[in-house]
Amino acid sequence: MRTKTTCLLLALAAALAFADEDPATREHQFFRTYGPSPLFAENTFVNEEVEDKALPDAEAWKTRVPRAVWDGHPREVAAFADAWRMVGEKLHKPEKGTNFKRNYVYTPFGKSVFVWGSCFITMFGQYASNVFPFICQLDNFYAAQDSDGFIPRQLGIYDGRSQFERSDLSSIGGNIFAWAELEWYRYSGDKSRLRRVYPVLLAYHEWIRRNRTWKDGTYMSSGWGCGMDNIPRFDTKRYSAEFHHGFISWVDVTFQQVFNAKCLLAIAAAADLPRDKALEDEIVALTRIANERMWNEETGLYHDLDRDGSPVKARHIGAFWALLAGIAPPDRARRLAAALEDPATFAAPCGTRSLAKDNPGYEPDGGNYWRGGVWCITDWMAVRGLDACGLSDVAHRLACRHVSAIARVHADTGTIWESYDPERLAPGKLYGKPVRREFVGFSGVTPIAMLIRDVFGMDFTPGKVMWKVRLLERHGIENLTLPDGNVVSLICEQRKSAAEKPVVRVTSTRPIEVVVE
Repeated sequence: MRTKTTCLLLALAAALAFADEDPATREHQFFRTYGPSPLFAENTFVNEEVEDKALPDAEAWKTRVPRAVWDGHPREVAAFADAWRMVGEKLHKPEKGTNFKRNYVYTPFGKSVFVWGSCFITMFGQYASNVFPFICQLDNFYAAQDSDGFIPRQLGIYDGRSQFERSDLSSIGGNIFAWAELEWYRYSGDKSRLRRVYPVLLAYHEWIRRNRTWKDGTYMSSGWGCGMDNIPRFDTKRYSAEFHHGFISWVDVTFQQVFNAKCLLAIAAAADLPRDKALEDEIVALTRIANERMWNEETGLYHDLDRDGSPVKARHIGAFWALLAGIAPPDRARRLAAALEDPATFAAPCGTRSLAKDNPGYEPDGGNYWRGGVWCITDWMAVRGLDACGLSDVAHRLACRHVSAIARVHADTGTIWESYDPERLAPGKLYGKPVRREFVGFSGVTPIAMLIRDVFGMDFTPGKVMWKVRLLERHGIENLTLPDGNVVSLICEQRKSAAEKPVVRVTSTRPIEVVVE
């Protein structure tokens, strides 16, 4: 009897609660059940005014950008120059009424800008920061941060907002913001920017940890979320390669988070900010899981983990994030390097295959995007990782092969492509059709950044350049405007052999230290 009475009273209370409401005025209720991150209060990008700055004209991309010099290599020199032309044609100002704050690069694709693409663009764009402040396009993502730390992976160019619901696995991914910011700091010395971005990026890292991890702390994603859309990691008849996590621990995303944590700690150290112990603990825990459970001694690679803890058989380019993340011990780093130079698995005429040649699902004709296709951004990742592990000679060989191949395809086709064929010197394909052309965009990392840093061997830091000379031909960079306004040209004269001491000629508008190795 008491239960019936209680139910009647509750029903009566509900009826009375809505008795005075006019149905025509009732509004849909939406509950935000997530609480704010305390770090969000330090995000100074959210409420900034839209910056109205004129875009550089076409002439600037001919006269104010650096010029490559490499005797006997006209194709590489031409690709370097044309890459600047391509990115210069893709600059946009924010549309009125959007959430964008800064001018940005839009490589025509999905009417959106992406985290991966925007971050990779900054890594070659730094060499023309006097023409366009590429690093500032990341401000558009920071301005879109939600109060709990969430930052969208993809922003629509007409509204500046996320193109996915927050709970969608594809809503976030490619978390390399901290890498991009640290690279800019190494080049520019801009410590004030590090202090601004640190709380934003730490809050984002924490959001991903809270919302995209399994119980052991490893990370999940989707094909779109991780940026490698259609790699066949699991049974694609049961789960979508593009949109489902497949109940596996994703080796690339897990390693990216380790690398991101290390970059955040490096930013904190450079900006004189407190170290975050949770980041340190996560690095230790995930590095242990990687080397105890993700490493496969038989294949000499790191693998995704299935839901039962066993290694997933797929062998893909994501494993090589272990190099950049500093996860691989020296002996395993050497085995990864060997795989990158093995034509039976990953080494391709254009660079590095995204899926091993002998892996089920590999598609030799054009690569079908990430089912074998060669991508400039993952070659850049692999080369940077090799260099970080002290395997700079291997990095140089891979860079020379990749840069020359992309330059050859540029000479043959007149453009730079989104991806490349895994079996021949040709553009990549998606579902049998050529991928997007004029893709600078992120493909500019190869003809520009990789040429300067890994082929020529130049590493610029404020007031100084370390130059590891390996080439015998006359080569170098002219008309490079550094962030402090110093305009420099550095040319190494031709040598007869590697034993001959390099002769380097330097001109600059301000003093600069040049250390030649």
